[in-house]
Amino acid sequence: MFRRQIFYGITLILIVVIVFLLMRGRSVEKEQRAEQIKLAETASTPPSPIRAILPRDLEIVEAEVSWTRNPDGKDGVTALHNITIRNIGGGSYVSFWLRIEYIDEKNRPVEIRTYEIKEALSPGETLRARDIVIDALPDAALDFSAAILSADLDPDALN
Repeated sequence: MFRRQIFYGITLILIVVIVFLLMRGRSVEKEQRAEQIKLAETASTPPSPIRAILPRDLEIVEAEVSWTRNPDGKDGVTALHNITIRNIGGGSYVSFWLRIEYIDEKNRPVEIRTYEIKEALSPGETLRARDIVIDALPDAALDFSAAILSADLDPDALN
């Protein structure tokens, strides 16, 4: 009788140990799968530009326009701009958005357009954007003002 109790006791201990080892093995497998999924979800992407809104370190130092007025008045007015931008800051830029406001003889805005310049500009340098053509402007447009709306910082220069 005593031998049977020892036999059942040892058998019970072995069953508990086997169940524990099986459950521990399953939990380790689940952890490994979760790590593999996390590694698969991690992707490296190239850096993207950071947009600076109304950048203070960029200034327009020169802005010229020449007008082409159509005699029949069908297509409106065409403006040919030459704009010079200077980088007085420490960041490098790769593109710019200009806001060009056209005004009439009473200095009232008659049209507002945006224009993107995709050229690089390093600190301390000057960029001359030539031959920016804006078509189909109202006949009342007599003058303009230009401002830099935003500029994209060079992501390679940030590293």
